[in-house]
Amino acid sequence: MANKEVDGYVDEDVVERKETWKDFIFNSDKGTFLGRTGMSWLKIGVFYLIFYACLVGWFAGLLHAFYSTLDDVAPKYYGVNSLLQDNPAIGVRPMPLFDSTLIRYTSGRRSSYQPYIDHLEAFFKTYAPTPNLPMCNESSPVSETEGCNFDIDGYLKSAGCDRSTDYGFKENKPCVVLKMNKLYGFEPIPYDSEADIKADLNSDEKFRYYSFAPGNVGVSCDGQNAVDAMYLRDITFFPTNGYDKKFFPYLNQVGYRSPIILAKFEDIEKGSTVQVRCMLWAKNIDSTDGKEKRGTVHFEFYIGLE
Repeated sequence: MANKEVDGYVDEDVVERKETWKDFIFNSDKGTFLGRTGMSWLKIGVFYLIFYACLVGWFAGLLHAFYSTLDDVAPKYYGVNSLLQDNPAIGVRPMPLFDSTLIRYTSGRRSSYQPYIDHLEAFFKTYAPTPNLPMCNESSPVSETEGCNFDIDGYLKSAGCDRSTDYGFKENKPCVVLKMNKLYGFEPIPYDSEADIKADLNSDEKFRYYSFAPGNVGVSCDGQNAVDAMYLRDITFFPTNGYDKKFFPYLNQVGYRSPIILAKFEDIEKGSTVQVRCMLWAKNIDSTDGKEKRGTVHFEFYIGLE
């Protein structure tokens, strides 16, 4: 701040304030910087160094105590003691928008279903072979320490859902992946027959289109209600024998990938929204279509006309 001089008069208050700030920043007479001597700065620096070192040590000790209670492989709580209550869920792909379960595109317009192709291809990359792991087959079940490799190209070709048909979207027979989610330690108790499953159906549940074999976890898909079932006229699955028992239990094995089933929707009504419900089937899987929707997945199709 400059000194103000009016008619030869100098504002002494301004000069005094300026000198006071200079002395506060560095006072050569007292040997202080910002009001403290060198020894004072040393003492306070040592104090805060010890203080924060103690805080860091206390925090590190708490983290060590916490991590010592955790296992590198198994979660602390699983099975009936976990929030999932030993009840696996089922996921569906493609689902490029996390806040929407609608699969919508226009027949014959590739640009409209390109996002679904991209999402499927990104998903299938996660099933690329892991070196030194065997292929998933009857002679190479999942062990307690390592998973197995899927022949994903063989899966797609056998299901009629390969890249040449844009995973069925080009033919208006879209394919979706039904992925049984990982649940540590879960071992299914399978149904013995289709008749046993049908005996457990609720009044609003259907078992028309399904992938199942005795000893495996079954999965079925159908319309959400009567009108949707009328608009959903055929679904084929691969593999046709459900989720094979060889994939269970999941124990955080090296290279483990969740078992998948490809569902091809062969004939869907165009120009209408069709709601689909898919359900898992095992004696110890709750697929009740309640608030939590455990063991159940919902999504919708809308195929627009050109």
